[in-house]
Amino acid sequence: MGMVHYTSGRRNLTYEELIKSNATKPSKSFIPKSLLKLMLIRENELRISDEYQKRFHEAEQTSSSTSWLDVADELQREVIREFHLDEEMNDALLCLRCATQIYPDLKDIPLYTKYNRARDGDLQVGDIAPNVPVIHLDEQENQLFDGLKSSPTVLITHAQDEWPISSARWSPAQMPIKYNQTRTIQER
Repeated sequence: MGMVHYTSGRRNLTYEELIKSNATKPSKSFIPKSLLKLMLIRENELRISDEYQKRFHEAEQTSSSTSWLDVADELQREVIREFHLDEEMNDALLCLRCATQIYPDLKDIPLYTKYNRARDGDLQVGDIAPNVPVIHLDEQENQLFDGLKSSPTVLITHAQDEWPISSARWSPAQMPIKYNQTRTIQER
């Protein structure tokens, strides 16, 4: 999943908090820790393989209808099939994706937690936002405060390294939700 998705290790949720946040109740970790560790190692091997690197790259091309998250989902399903947990696919996916919350000492195994660059920003509630560069829908760039008026203003912001992205998001009930972010200034 994405770097700031709750299953990426970004949030320090305990397993109990994670289970409470889900509408459906998965079985407790039915996958032994030793097996989860092997599954995470295999997931890493596939993620850095030439085949999957190519698929990740192709998924993020503007002409693609898939995203890197779709590829990651397929990859994780492949791992589960390789470990013969097909019949428990949904629960196995949840256990694999939450492995670092279930077993915090596994957090250094998945590449997406080991090399997670996401961090909390410096702004706090009530802080004055900095006067940052803004790109308007007409592709003109100026500063944030230049465009503010006395009437309410809606700002849509994205981190530079996240845009453009199209993402298949998962709800707490593990039901797929297709969320295609806009890819161009014109679409915004």
